[in-house]
Amino acid sequence: MLYLDDTLLDRDYMGRCFERFAAHEVLSSREHKRIAVCVGDPAFWIAVCLFIKDRGGSVFPLPADSPRDAARRRAQRSGCDYLLFGATGDEALQSPEVVSTDVEPGTQGGTQGVLVQMSSGTTGEPKFVERTWASIDEEIEAYIRHFDPEHRLTPVVACPVTHSYGLICGVLVPLRRGVRPVVINNLNPKFILRKLGEIERPILYSSPTLIATLTMLVRPGQRIHAVMTSGTLMQNAWFDKVKAKVEHLHQQYGCSEAGCAVLGEDITRANELGKPLPHIQLTTGPSAQTPAEIMLELSGGKTVATADLGYLEGGKVHFVSRLDDMINVSGRNVYPAEVEEVILECPGVTDAVVYKRSHGFGNDQVCLAFASQEPITDQEIRAWCSERLAGHQVPMRVDRLERIPTLPNGKVSRTALAKTLA
Repeated sequence: MLYLDDTLLDRDYMGRCFERFAAHEVLSSREHKRIAVCVGDPAFWIAVCLFIKDRGGSVFPLPADSPRDAARRRAQRSGCDYLLFGATGDEALQSPEVVSTDVEPGTQGGTQGVLVQMSSGTTGEPKFVERTWASIDEEIEAYIRHFDPEHRLTPVVACPVTHSYGLICGVLVPLRRGVRPVVINNLNPKFILRKLGEIERPILYSSPTLIATLTMLVRPGQRIHAVMTSGTLMQNAWFDKVKAKVEHLHQQYGCSEAGCAVLGEDITRANELGKPLPHIQLTTGPSAQTPAEIMLELSGGKTVATADLGYLEGGKVHFVSRLDDMINVSGRNVYPAEVEEVILECPGVTDAVVYKRSHGFGNDQVCLAFASQEPITDQEIRAWCSERLAGHQVPMRVDRLERIPTLPNGKVSRTALAKTLA
């Protein structure tokens, strides 16, 4: 079946888990229930997820470090009837009330089994998103047809398996292929590198931040066989360093409502997302000069507006910016990534996030939060930018921070940053 770190969880292990679940009063019920699961053991979560999926039930995974009250509150707000908390903390939930939910047609309040996920919350209040198991199976089959460079790549999943990226692409896809994935619970970089070294053709599924950290530790002359990145674009400085330490660098793009929508193999630029999966119709801008919102049309006629700007070049989708992140300076568009790329080339700067402050009448101000090894003044930053950027792109407000704050999922919320630095 799969490995959890160094431990093999074989079919006998899963069979014993299924026997326990079949004896559970709620899990064994044929009455449709929506069950929230908050456990620290990834093996238990994967087993209960597979069991509920097999029975056509509905499940909502919660972050393992959630306090009980927080888990209960989020489970109730998502419409769950029951909470599995830790080893022995099961409880029925009263009066479930769904708040801000994005559902597939015919699922809410019905008997179709769904996986409940939460949107990233980078641009506002996170919402609950439901996807039927049938749509997930369709994604899995499309993923396999689209991405099969080597039939026996072994996924090493160093990201949460409660999120779609780790669960569907990292675990469910290889299980459908008949390959044993390795789920990493011990996130010590040296341990992960050891596991990668033990596998003949591994492919690492992880976040850009951890991937960059791992490749820094790779010894000269050695390379990681394959890497899949997702969630947010790598900074260009990271991208070049990672590319030098990885034989095959892949990237995928998607959203909570659609799962994986685009996948790029052996990408050459950080903003190169790749080609759409075969079950999705994608439209976006025709060129880098005329980007447009990336729109996804799923089977069944559902259309997802991603709020991401992109364009097509050579049949591949390229990312430009979040629509909400784009900055309008007196009618001229400023894309944060372009400014960040220049600032990150400034000696001593280790991280940078460009965001906006709105002044009404469609006029925004370019703002910058950055981290550096040594103190750098506002004037030095602006002087650096003035030599390399157009005048309307140069940050008006500059803040040096010890570190750039991130959300629990590791992403940066420019909206939250603007409020923090108000």
